[in-house]
This record gives sequence, structure tokens and C-alpha cells, in this order.
Amino acid sequence: MTRLSKKILVVEDEAIIRSSLTKLLERHDYEVCEAVSVKAAVNTFNLNEFDLIISDLRLPGGSGAELISLAGPVPVLIMTSYASLRSAVDIMRQGAVDYISKPFDHEELMHSVNRITSDHQQRELTSIDDYQPLLGNSPDIIHILKTIHKTAPTRAPVLILGASGCGKRTIARTIHNIGGSADKPFITIDCATITEAQLKQTHGLAEEGKIGSLFLSNIGELPMIFQKAVCNLVKDKSLRCLISAQTDLKDRCEKGEFREDLFFAITVVTIQMPALRDHKSDIPQLTESFLSSFSAELGIQVALSPESMSALINYDWPGNVQELKNVLYQAAILLDPETLISPSMLRLVSENKIEAKELTESSLTTPFAAQLSLEDYFTNFVLNNQVLMSETDLAKKLGISRKSLWQRRRKLGISRNKT
Repeated sequence: MTRLSKKILVVEDEAIIRSSLTKLLERHDYEVCEAVSVKAAVNTFNLNEFDLIISDLRLPGGSGAELISLAGPVPVLIMTSYASLRSAVDIMRQGAVDYISKPFDHEELMHSVNRITSDHQQRELTSIDDYQPLLGNSPDIIHILKTIHKTAPTRAPVLILGASGCGKRTIARTIHNIGGSADKPFITIDCATITEAQLKQTHGLAEEGKIGSLFLSNIGELPMIFQKAVCNLVKDKSLRCLISAQTDLKDRCEKGEFREDLFFAITVVTIQMPALRDHKSDIPQLTESFLSSFSAELGIQVALSPESMSALINYDWPGNVQELKNVLYQAAILLDPETLISPSMLRLVSENKIEAKELTESSLTTPFAAQLSLEDYFTNFVLNNQVLMSETDLAKKLGISRKSLWQRRRKLGISRNKT
């Protein structure tokens, strides 16, 4: 993810040093979050949301060097009062992006920070569509990230469950990136369209050690004829298998459509990815990430109006995170320079529901309007405007057809006042 602003996590148990470093970074226009230990950092934040992590080496409960593996692609700069050439070499071998001894020179530190964050964002910009980190700070996402960080260093198969578009592939890529095989290819096989030739090729690459992680997408759609061969792949300890499914695999086993040995082979670790409507608190962060990427790609500043953000949060997102990304991408492409994305540009329409563009500026200027349900909003809007507006105008303003307006009147018991 490429952000318009750069975000840094400072992990330091000494309050004076932590506060001083935070103020220094903020003076240079960085957004800063703080933690006092590795455990606090992992439990409180999604490490993938940062451009840089600055951590003391010696922390209560563990070493700051643990963050190097936990942070995945996010660079980690280590600080320590126990400076020596040997410890510096050891830290760099573990994957730290840089090493600063305390007490540090402010100018030297900022030079290093500026260089690291710029390099990090440039690398992400060159692969803008290649990998989107798992973002969010909702309890569900934090729990998933904890599971990922515990699972990634192992070779255990991971079954990722969830509806289409919710981010199952993102979880698989995150596990691959922070695991021990990130230097080798991430191979994806869609089990719904798998062929015998593809399966044989995958077996050959696995035997040659040329696969870092194998992502078996939609395994519930895997034809029975290939299930034994895939089961052998999953059991191969030299290969890391990550698996996704939308269907109830237990039900398929009971119907004789899915091999039990394959089911038990892939259910060592299971991650349930929630639908986007079940963690709507993450929508602002996801939106910021997508818009930052689109801004960089299109060469213009892409931003939402407050009413548009309300529309995004009030929408049910049947297509989950993928639908959110597509909706924002379309709006960004059509956006005129130096303007904001309006609710009408989002084109959020659900059957028999009011279009998201109903959340206009006038509807949100009153203190109570933002707290109304869609049904309450519909009722208030119709009752307040039906005397002056025709049915056609009412329907147009609400973004629905005259038939839908009539149906909702009947459902809510709102009669048409005739003059």
C-alpha cells in the first residue's frame, strides 16, 4: 500500500525516549503510533498498516528483533544502547533495514527514516496491483493477524474460509510473505478449473523445490478425480499449502463429494474471514489504502466527500472487499481533478433498497439524520416532500423507480396525500 501520509510505529518501553522520538517524527510530518512492547504492538495494531517500525532492541517480555519477522514486508529499524559491530551485524542478518545506537543523533536518525520510508513506498508503488496487505483494526481482523503471525513460520496447511471477494487470497499472500518461503514463487491453482497437466507440472516444481507456497483456491470445487493427487501435495512437508473455500466441506464429505483424507489434511489451521458487512469499522482504512494507490496510479489526488464515506459504511457489500475496491476504482477513474467523489459516483444500488446517493449533503446536515435507518430516512423524506414533489420527482431524488417507491409506500404504510 502506498499512503499519501507516512505512518510509523515506535516501540519503546522508556516513556521519555518514546515521547521524544514521537515528537521528533511528528515535527517532520509523520503520523506516529506508540507501543511499549512487542506484545502490545501486535495486540493493538495491524503491523501491515505502517511504512516503518522503529523499535528498541531490549523490550519487556521479548526482543524488538521479533518484529522483523512479524512485520512481514514492513521495514524495521532497530535502536539499542548496547552498540557494537557484532550486534549490528546480527541484527542486519535477521532482516533489520537499519541499526541506530542510542543516544541517537536527530539529524542522522531522520536521514535514515526518510530514506527507508521513501524506498518502502516506492517498492510498493511499483507493484501496486500485486499485493494488498491485510488491513483493519477490528477485533476480527486483529484475531486473524495473530493467527497468521503464529502460523506463518510453520509448514502447517491453512484453510481459509469466506465468501467471494472477502480477502482469502490476501490472507494467503500475507502468510507467504512473512513465512520462510517468501523468496520463492507464490503459485495459485484454481481448483474449479484445474487440469491434469497443471497438476503434474505443480508436482514437478514441488519436487525441484521451486515453489514457496501453493495456494489452492476454491478447493470445494475440486473434481473428485483430482482429490487424491491434491491430498498428496498437501501432505508433502517440503511444500507450504494454503487453501481457500466458500462451500461447506463437511457437507460435501457427507455427500461423498469430497474425500475425508483430503478434508482432514487441509484442516490443520482454519481461518474464517468475515464478510465486509461484519467489520464495517475497517472500511475507512481500506478506502484510504485503495484511494492512495489510485491517486499514485492516476496522478491525481483522489478523495471522498464525507457523505460518500457515510454511503460506503451504510452499504451491505455483497461483493465484499473486492466490490469496495472496484467501486472506488471506477469512481477514481471518472473523477474530475480537484473534486471529491460524491455519493452518486459510487453507484451503490441494492435491489429494493435506496441508492447510496440518497445520503446527500442536505440529508446529513441535521444532527439526527446520520443516525436514521434507511427506512426512517425514506419515511421522513417522503412525508416532508410529497406535497411539493410529484411521484416521479420523489423517486428520482431517492434514486429508485416509481414502482419501488410505490412498493415501499405500501410496505411502510405511507399513503399518498392527494390535493
